[in-house]
Order: sequence, then structure tokens, then C-alpha cells
Amino acid sequence: MAQDAQSMATLVFLAVGVWVSFTVYGWAVEALTSTEFGEEKERFRFEFTIIVMTAFSNAFIAFVVLKWRKEAALTGGAPYREWMFAAFAYLGSHMLNYMSLRYIIFPLQVLVKSCKAIPVMFGEAIFDKVQITAAKIISVSMLCLGLVVFTLGKGMKAEKVELDTKMMIGLCVVFCALLCDGIYGPYQNKIKSKAQEQGFKVTGYHNMFNMNIWQGTFAIFFVLVTGELPKVISFIERHPPVLIKLLNLGIAMSFGQVFIFQMQAGFGALTVTKTTTVRKLISVVFSVWYFGHSLRPLQWLGVGMVFLSEPAGKLLGGRKKEGASVAALSSSSGVSQPQSSQAGGQVSGDIEAVLLKR
Repeated sequence: MAQDAQSMATLVFLAVGVWVSFTVYGWAVEALTSTEFGEEKERFRFEFTIIVMTAFSNAFIAFVVLKWRKEAALTGGAPYREWMFAAFAYLGSHMLNYMSLRYIIFPLQVLVKSCKAIPVMFGEAIFDKVQITAAKIISVSMLCLGLVVFTLGKGMKAEKVELDTKMMIGLCVVFCALLCDGIYGPYQNKIKSKAQEQGFKVTGYHNMFNMNIWQGTFAIFFVLVTGELPKVISFIERHPPVLIKLLNLGIAMSFGQVFIFQMQAGFGALTVTKTTTVRKLISVVFSVWYFGHSLRPLQWLGVGMVFLSEPAGKLLGGRKKEGASVAALSSSSGVSQPQSSQAGGQVSGDIEAVLLKR
């Protein structure tokens, strides 16, 4: 019983850390990408460079911690090829999200990405042999449906949306991004399990180091191929103050990654997905209260479905033991709402971006 309470306390601490640090990260991203530099009012629009910079700063922090702990193997005893596979899917998710916006409108991308928890749930079953219980199916389905209801409840702008070839390509791209989401998180669970069988212990810092070092390495290739590097150097030469904003972004991302990968190592990929999803809704609710935004009744229904998804899953699906990764989520969301009090817009697929783009 005491161990369960300690596990719940750890999960609550990590969840609050994720919510706070990634709220700050969202501010840092927006500050970097929305600031207009110089008389030409140029903006920093180099996604691959951001990925490279944040990946290597995250890897450096993890490297320092691992060396301080005197860890013998930086890979945690897992083969390099295993980490490379997971990291490539990690990068693929980021790249495909950016690419999809060339073909489909932003709200449609957010709508599809709202279902991220579904491929993650099946990915855990495939790669780490995690049982898919009735409670988990109900919880994840209600979570995703709540996000869809929230997005659709806002209403679309009067944009012409046709199921043409361009949209079909965009949907295929974003579905491939979902496939990558279902791979890179659960595959880390598999890496940890296999390492344990061989007598090794993979910590969150092993995850953080290996996922980021390989993602950054792969991203460098795309920076060179796309010709982004000379453009970035030229931009920095014209606007040196951007370096401060890049530094802020790197620091904020590193703190967030510490919490994310500790949660990934201790509680699994689905817990991370659920926690970050609940954080987005908490940010939206706070924004509505603090900044005076308004939500339509259908959107409030979606918010309620998200927050009730966990207890509803346990009530309707029975009280089968699913492990600590699912057990404490609803409790953590209720305790930690005030911690998300600096809600700001993010330039990724966050739900608050859809709300605040009105």
C-alpha cells in the first residue's frame, strides 16, 4: 500500500513537472518563432535547426547526469540499433507533422492528432506485450472522442475543404505521423524490458540521451540536404538577439525532457501521452478563465469527456489492475490544475493553439 502511494506521488510530481516545464517551453517556442527581427520583420522559421539544437542540448544534460551517476554504459545495455530505430520514428513524427501542414489546414491536423493515444496504446501491446484491458479501451476512446468534440465544437472557419488529392496526401502524411507516435514511445518500453532481462537498468536519462543524440544526428542530415544551415547562419549574423531566444528554448526543452523521460521509463508511453493531453486541456481551461476567452457548450462537453475519461474507464471497464501508469492519472489532473497557470499558445499541434487562433 505504501509503495502504491509512493508511486502515485512520483507520478503526480512528474505530471506537474511536465505541465509546468512544457508551458514554459511553449512560451519559449512562441517567443522565438513569432518575434519579428529587424526592419524586414523576419521570423525564425527553421524547424530542423530547432530540432537539432534542442536534441543535442537535451542529450548533453542527460550525458552529464549519467556521468555524474557513474553509469557504465550510456546505452543502458541496449544495442545502438534499437535506440536508432526508436529515435528515427521520433524524428519522423516531428517531420511528418510539419509536412502535413503543406497539404491540410491546421485544425484538421489537430483533429487527427487528437487520436494519438490510440496508436500508442496498440504500440504498447505490440512491442511491450502490455494487455489492452476494457478499462483502457474505454478511457482512451473517451479521451480521444473528447478532444474531437472539443475541436469540432469550436467550428471551422469558412474555408473550402474538399476531399481532393491534396487533402488525401495530407491525411496520409499525418496518419504516418500517428504511426510513428505509436512506435517511438512503446518501443522504448520494449528496450527497457529487454535490457532488464539481461541484467541492465535503463533509466529515464538513458532514454533522454539516446533518443536525442540519434534524433539530432538524423536531423543534421536533413539540415544539410535542405540547405537550411547557411540560411540559419545568415539569419543569426543579421539578428544576433535570436541567440538568446534559442538559448531560452534549449533550457526550457531540457527541463521538460527530464520529466518526460523519467515518466516514460517509470510508467510507460501511454501515461506520457495521457499526461501531455490532459495538460493541454488544463491550459485551455485556465486560458478561458484568466484571459476571458469563451467556450461553446459543445467544447465544454469535450473538456468534461477528457477529464472524466479515466474514472469512466475504471467504472465501466471494471477494476482490473492495469499498473501504476494508468491508475493515478485522474488524481494527478485534479491536484495539479493551478500549476498550469501560465498557459500560452504553442506553434505545434496543441489544442490551445486552435482555441487562441480565433
